[in-house]
Amino acid sequence: MKRFLSKNIHWLLLIFVIINLIIGFSNFTYSKQDLIAIIFGIVGLLGVTYLVIHIESKKRRGKERE
Repeated sequence: MKRFLSKNIHWLLLIFVIINLIIGFSNFTYSKQDLIAIIFGIVGLLGVTYLVIHIESKKRRGKERE
């Protein structure tokens, strides 16, 4: 289990952020606070997606060099 988490923790983080954003949309009302929260959620999702892509490309480059 520890090995699985160490290899795939970035994917689990991405899934967690996506689920939280979906839950945020399901409880969405049109107040200013909700709009701000959704915008921050989308920015967070983009940041985590970039992080996952960067980690995966770094892993693949390391395997190609070996």
